[in-house]
Amino acid sequence: MALQVCGLVGAPEDVHAQPGTVEHVATVAGGAVVVHAAGSLAVTADGNTLKVLDLSTPESPVTRGTLTLTDRIWDLVVDHDRAYVANGFVGFVVVDLADPDAPTVRGSYEVVSQGQTVSIALADNVVLTTNNQTGLNAFDVSDPTSPRLLTSWLTGGYSRDVAGMGTLGLVADQPDGLHVVNLSDPSNPLEASVHFAEGETTQLVVSSPATATAFIVDGATSTVEIVDLTDPTSAALAGTYTAPGRVMHVAAEGSTLFLAQAGQGLSIVDVSTPSAPHLTASYDTPGAVVGIALLDDLILVADTEALLVLRHRP
Repeated sequence: MALQVCGLVGAPEDVHAQPGTVEHVATVAGGAVVVHAAGSLAVTADGNTLKVLDLSTPESPVTRGTLTLTDRIWDLVVDHDRAYVANGFVGFVVVDLADPDAPTVRGSYEVVSQGQTVSIALADNVVLTTNNQTGLNAFDVSDPTSPRLLTSWLTGGYSRDVAGMGTLGLVADQPDGLHVVNLSDPSNPLEASVHFAEGETTQLVVSSPATATAFIVDGATSTVEIVDLTDPTSAALAGTYTAPGRVMHVAAEGSTLFLAQAGQGLSIVDVSTPSAPHLTASYDTPGAVVGIALLDDLILVADTEALLVLRHRP
């Protein structure tokens, strides 16, 4: 497939940012609901189709290849020349990105259940997924053509989302809250601790390894609970932040939290003092912000109508 430079447009008039904090770099036309990036590659997904983008020059993203899978792409994570995909009823799919112009399916694992694989993350060399019926699943992907299930671990309720932090698996459970699972031996997971959320509709989780912190989001109240995992055996609430609108996705880097807030755009929150988190920047987009990925100083925003490449200047 020949390289195609994506159609770039300037920031529309109804797109604005707080001065000196977030700037528009590029816009890639086309639907984007899920996004993740590593190195110079970003992968977006809309429905059951994923698109590979080259961000070597962020101001001029280049569309490389596309791949259509069998079921809806709920989540994905890029790791070197692979993308690991949560592919609904199909389960877990490994996509080879060695040739970005021609991404191909290398392997898959169907979790036999009536549930769907809805989220995916990495913990050291283990791929973690959550299935709303079978809970947390851990996979060995040393042979990408034949992912091997190491273990399944049920939480108390519905496993909605997963994040990795070192050898820990962090599971957003509805209604419990946050389950912290020790995966030092992935074939023998041990529950390190549970943080019971203030609400009963925990939907999202993300980690910040640099600060040993997890963030969980309540889908009904948009309350973000900041959980201290300095001692993983004793998860402790350190603070809360209530977003002004629905939170669709969340990302974190160090002591900064990035919230995808649908029609209210992107919000950036300083959590360096967990007991007093505060909004530092916001950015409106033409569509509804539903996904975020971080790449160096770039913020990749999936806003359903397009992928926006932004640059964050704290």
